[in-house]
Amino acid sequence: MQVTKSRYLFFILFLLAVPAAGKTTLPFPEDLLQGERGKRMKEVVEDSTLHREMGGLRLWCDQSLFEYLLEHPDFAASLARAAGLLKYTVERRGGMEYWANDHDGLTGSLTILHPETGRAVLYAEGTYKSGIIRIPGRVAIVMRFFEGREDSIPYVDNTFSGYIRLDAALLDPLARLFRPIVARIMEKQVHWFFRKVNRLMARLYENPEALLQKLPPETWQRETEELRSLLALPPHDFGDLPANSNELGVVLSLPSSVQGRPLAGRLAI
Repeated sequence: MQVTKSRYLFFILFLLAVPAAGKTTLPFPEDLLQGERGKRMKEVVEDSTLHREMGGLRLWCDQSLFEYLLEHPDFAASLARAAGLLKYTVERRGGMEYWANDHDGLTGSLTILHPETGRAVLYAEGTYKSGIIRIPGRVAIVMRFFEGREDSIPYVDNTFSGYIRLDAALLDPLARLFRPIVARIMEKQVHWFFRKVNRLMARLYENPEALLQKLPPETWQRETEELRSLLALPPHDFGDLPANSNELGVVLSLPSSVQGRPLAGRLAI
């Protein structure tokens, strides 16, 4: 399980590690860069150690379910633990502010800003600790997503524009220097992360009660009832994914440099 959660940490770092080609299509909202918290976010956005924009990240679910779990990360984390997929914990500290712990060295605060239909902004400050190693950092992410259907199966396509700033004098220049090297590793970690999320979504559609019964009812009574209401939708057969996808249900946009080659424009992993 420690290896599994370490991969989650690596996913965050590697997702942001390879510079995006050209100007971002998801600019950071200027109104969020005001005030004391805005000042710290502005440092991340305008002087990031690493920046990455990535699109075509597909989850096979209804957008209403996706948005609900996005806006309730503490509940989503409990579901993932109940499913045996991830072991991290997220605790609400008030409003949309949370404290997260991956139980493998990474802890920190998480704030969800501007949650609205089709868009969200996430800001996190934390530290990775392993032995004598201490790596403090900050992350700011703009998310855009939209719902579609393929062969009657609903999906949500995600685009991320992420900025990470390592608040460590030695690691910051090293991370900037070795960005291209992690491209291949990054792809593997992205595939791993979205495979986990899609497995959770599949479990929720196939047998939600099996997961909900593992949660303490005194803690999640309201959330479990809201989730049951969300899942009271026309049934979807997630046993047969579209022919151009595989069981992971992840579709990634390919870089423009491979346009015109086989599988150009999308990649089913």
